[in-house]
Amino acid sequence: MAKQPWKAWHEVVKIRKDLEKGDLPLHLFAADLYEVMMQNGKRPIYENADEFFALTYPTHNLRGLVRDVVLRLAGKNDKAVRQLELNYGRGKTHTLITMRHLVHDPAKLPAVPAVAEFVGHIGQDPPKTRVAALCFDKVDVETGCDVRSPDGSVRRLREPWSLLAYQIAGDEGLKLLHAQKKAEERNTPPAENVLSDLLSLPLKDGMGTLILLDEVLLYAKVRVHSEPGWLEMLTAFFQYLTQAAAKVERCCIVASLLSSEPKDQADKLGKNIVSALNDIFQRQREEAVQPVEKDDVAEVLRRRLFDPDSIQHKGTWPTHIIAALKGINALDEQTAKKGAAAEERYQKSYPFHPELTEVFYSKWSSGIERFQKTRGVLRTFALALRESVKWDESPLVGPAVFLSAPKSQGLSQPTRCYQMARTTCGKMGTRADA
Repeated sequence: MAKQPWKAWHEVVKIRKDLEKGDLPLHLFAADLYEVMMQNGKRPIYENADEFFALTYPTHNLRGLVRDVVLRLAGKNDKAVRQLELNYGRGKTHTLITMRHLVHDPAKLPAVPAVAEFVGHIGQDPPKTRVAALCFDKVDVETGCDVRSPDGSVRRLREPWSLLAYQIAGDEGLKLLHAQKKAEERNTPPAENVLSDLLSLPLKDGMGTLILLDEVLLYAKVRVHSEPGWLEMLTAFFQYLTQAAAKVERCCIVASLLSSEPKDQADKLGKNIVSALNDIFQRQREEAVQPVEKDDVAEVLRRRLFDPDSIQHKGTWPTHIIAALKGINALDEQTAKKGAAAEERYQKSYPFHPELTEVFYSKWSSGIERFQKTRGVLRTFALALRESVKWDESPLVGPAVFLSAPKSQGLSQPTRCYQMARTTCGKMGTRADA
């Protein structure tokens, strides 16, 4: 049998060691801002800046957003409120974590390409910044959640303004909000002037203030159900907060207001909350940002699924791409006619077939609304690559990796995961086009 004129994709790039065995649970692929803020050691791949930036691809839009935010924290622009224009599966939490790591302790940032790309685009080193995050998916409406103060102390608080104040200045922050100057919670949202004083406290230590907001909608729905009239409290808080951030030097808010579950904003209450929150943020915000676009997908997948060393040698890829295109051109006249343009397209997506990454973006990332967002797709890809490396001789990662090995019976594990997602979608009445 004649030797094939190309190398199989897995001879050129190698799957990450941590994906080669085990069940690959969904949480392995789920970014968690709260765990990053708490630094409890539960999710080192996200909590540790070295590991995190090894997986991070600085997309064009993400670099631009980072630049605007960091320059605001350095006192060099007026862009105080930024809103992420996405709700699920497009990198919102990863974006917020990127912000936190870049400015929390910039002197200790790892010397890796992603960091160099961010810093180069910013045009200066990120300034050390006090970072507070309101991770609303972790805030129980009855008991609140634990948060850390700047000195590392942990306290459980309930109200959003209390959670913010404690992260910015510990007990002193709570006293600043309290009429009797007690380190206790207050029941009503503090007005703009009080919040301005709070947000200004880090300036005394030569730092700016970065506020990250995530998963607001689901929390708001639950609390409004249990406390009628509470939406007015929340909107008042956000109005005061955004106004204060715009007036305080070196202060910036980056907000992801929507829920990870599209159904949360589909009903009447969800729509009312989204409308109310957007009205508040649109008064102060700059243009909304979508950090990940279609052309970014292949690099995002490469960094998350393949060993970093094996994807650094992009200069060797054209040889493999040209060999693959010879076979493709013989079967596909349209691709053959595109010539250099086809080579460029395949270069951008290698080792993935470009049609596959486009399906990932246009169908899986947005069409299957309950497919556990991007984490579900990443897990499916990881399972498929891990199994197909044993038998696939194709030059590119294509649809075949989701099939069973030759002569095997039944569906492959990644295909079963995908089918289960479709079945779940169907039972719940959500759209599941493929």
